[in-house]
Amino acid sequence: MEKIVNGFLWLRRRSFFRVAQRTFMILMPVATLGAFFEFINSSIFSPNSLIYNLLNFDYTMSDQVWNLGDAISSGLVSVTLGLFGLYVAYFSAVYTARLYHRDATVAGISAVIVLTFYAYMINADNYGKLRNMSYLKMLGFHNLLFAMIIGYLVGQVFHFLGNRYVHVKLENVVAVRSRTLNSLLPAGISVLLGVIFSTLVYYFKINLVEFNYMTKLAEQARSSNNVLIVVFLTILILALSWLGIDGPLLALTATISDGSAVANMNYALRHGDSMNLPYKFLGSSLIRGYGIMGTGGVILALAVVLLLFTNSRQIETIVKWNLLPIIFNSPFGLIIGLPMILNPLFLRPLIFIPAINELLAAAAISIKLIPTPAYPVLSGTPGILTSFLGTNGNWSSFFFTLLLFLLDIALLIPFVYIGIKVNERLKEYDETATIF
Repeated sequence: MEKIVNGFLWLRRRSFFRVAQRTFMILMPVATLGAFFEFINSSIFSPNSLIYNLLNFDYTMSDQVWNLGDAISSGLVSVTLGLFGLYVAYFSAVYTARLYHRDATVAGISAVIVLTFYAYMINADNYGKLRNMSYLKMLGFHNLLFAMIIGYLVGQVFHFLGNRYVHVKLENVVAVRSRTLNSLLPAGISVLLGVIFSTLVYYFKINLVEFNYMTKLAEQARSSNNVLIVVFLTILILALSWLGIDGPLLALTATISDGSAVANMNYALRHGDSMNLPYKFLGSSLIRGYGIMGTGGVILALAVVLLLFTNSRQIETIVKWNLLPIIFNSPFGLIIGLPMILNPLFLRPLIFIPAINELLAAAAISIKLIPTPAYPVLSGTPGILTSFLGTNGNWSSFFFTLLLFLLDIALLIPFVYIGIKVNERLKEYDETATIF
């Protein structure tokens, strides 16, 4: 145990991981706000959601209230989660520059310029660039790793070319002018390097982040009927999500029906059950029903473990604030607030626990202990209920999912205890360190 704690401690002390942890922690309120309004938008103001249909909002909610609520909630999701990459780039550069006692404010602005220019250049042949989906994806929640790296590299430029600066709470105009002039060289070099890099990407048509390929990866996982392929692709996609590349996971959990899913549903409708489907181990059914349990099943299990075993009131508060969105598959606030992205502690449980769930579910399906989910499930359905509703109310499926959820909780407990020890050591280290 001590060697494991020391290993995680060594990783967390590396400059990139220290910057990543602080960047995500400072953005926790933004992510939590975005998660709340994403829950409101997808679960209350969406005609395809569970809450909307249960409360019969078609008749009980006026069009004016619906239009206003949809506009407000979708707008707030767009300016929080939709621009999250910008915020990550800014604070990544800020904390990297601060790590080496350089001007953090100008570094953050430089990182924003570099990221937005890159996003602009990769769509330079398209009209209406600001409305182009690839442009928005580059600035949003789908590719935080790239934004984090840009901010970190800009901060390193300030590290090597900037003058030493000690933060002052209140500066006069002369001091501000002097500080910005001293930051002019590293800011200019950062932007120049960003322009050169973006121009090369544009000229040679290099796709550093190919969203279409990642979508195809998710489509292959959803449409496969081979358990081993489904499990392997699930691990790969969840590893990308841990890195901060969330596009494939969102595509993986999307409620899209391909030919195999339609064939399963037609069979279930004709025969009245989903026990002997033509595609028993269909990826979309295994992943959404039992592996990830909607979108936030494993995240909900982690939230339960933290509420039961954490000794940090701050972590407990973060979990409580995000509990409702997590239940309805909007876990972004907790993912950022812990944080889980780029946190070595959560790599193994986040990618292997869903794989274990899928293997156990496939074994149970093969011996006809549970059926395969074949019916469409409304958005915003709690993860534990996804398989229950997807099998048209099969109770064996519900109890099996509940057992998987309890197993996930048990598997997460050791990692939470390790996390407690690592955080205690990090606190001692930060108190004696000369940086941050």
